[in-house]
Amino acid sequence: MLTSAPMRGTRRERTVRAALSLAVVAAAALHCVPSRAQAEDELAAARKLFTEAVADQDARHYDAALEKFRRVAAVRNTANVRYRIASCLEGLGRLAEALGGYQEAARLGEADRSAAEVVRAASERAGQLDRVVPRLVLVVPADAPPGTEVRVDDTLIGAAALADALPVDPGHHTIAATAPGDLPFRTGVTLAEGSRVSISVTLLPATSPPPLDASTPDAPASVGVPPPPTPETPVGHGAPAGAWVAFGLGGAFAAGAIVSLVLREDNLHTLDHDCAPAGSGKVSCPQSLSGPVDAASNAARVEGPLGIGLAAGAAVAAGVGVWLLVSAPGDGVRVTPVVTQRGGMVVVGGPLGR
Repeated sequence: MLTSAPMRGTRRERTVRAALSLAVVAAAALHCVPSRAQAEDELAAARKLFTEAVADQDARHYDAALEKFRRVAAVRNTANVRYRIASCLEGLGRLAEALGGYQEAARLGEADRSAAEVVRAASERAGQLDRVVPRLVLVVPADAPPGTEVRVDDTLIGAAALADALPVDPGHHTIAATAPGDLPFRTGVTLAEGSRVSISVTLLPATSPPPLDASTPDAPASVGVPPPPTPETPVGHGAPAGAWVAFGLGGAFAAGAIVSLVLREDNLHTLDHDCAPAGSGKVSCPQSLSGPVDAASNAARVEGPLGIGLAAGAAVAAGVGVWLLVSAPGDGVRVTPVVTQRGGMVVVGGPLGR
């Protein structure tokens, strides 16, 4: 006996299911239309913004162009857009960021044949900047505690970046580091183009002052930063002015001695030139030059002893000045001989004045 297969639903149920299916398909289609239209609108706006950014860049308005190119990259990140961003950064003097931008542009365009020219230009420019951009190597202690933070110019440097040399712009940079339980570290460095500098980050444990016993009568009411020590008032008679007077007289005597001896040598040269030896320690001079010769001879007789006397006075004055400095009351004056490769000197140190 043959039996017919049961129906999967009545005609009404099949009609309802078909209507529901059509409704779902229609809803999906209606949902795709606005999305596709929205994407096309965003691309059109991005193309317009790109044109404006190129005009700003050609006018050397790099700040405005950079902001617009970055907005374009948020919609469509291509090698050409990244190249434009890097060139704006270079125009602003941010060479380290520009180097990274050119390298990223080259990576983005590797799989795009239409971007071959951009890849070539980006690679070439990255190679040129790579020779100019300085590198900063930060050496952090291996036992640095967890939570250690290192910053360059207030920019936090991640652990992965610390493992390699950091590209930075030429000029002055500030390096700071903090770690739980350690004293903060801070230093500065000035880098020239193409230089490479390594800096060790020193983290020292913070030490706290011992607590004061509140029962001690001399303990202050509150503990804070101690005041600077009060300098002791030196006991003495003030500045050794006599020493400086003696040095001044000694210098004047020495200058006079030098002038006198130089004049004597000049007069003796005149006698040797104008007169001839006549035996028995005498000289024979022409009658026509008797006046100048007599004047030179008389001056030489005076200038010799005068120069010697002034030199002796200079030595005595210098000795008195040194004695006054050494014997001056107070913390003491140090007179130390120093020998160098170029000669010697006497270093006078101590409270030379109050």
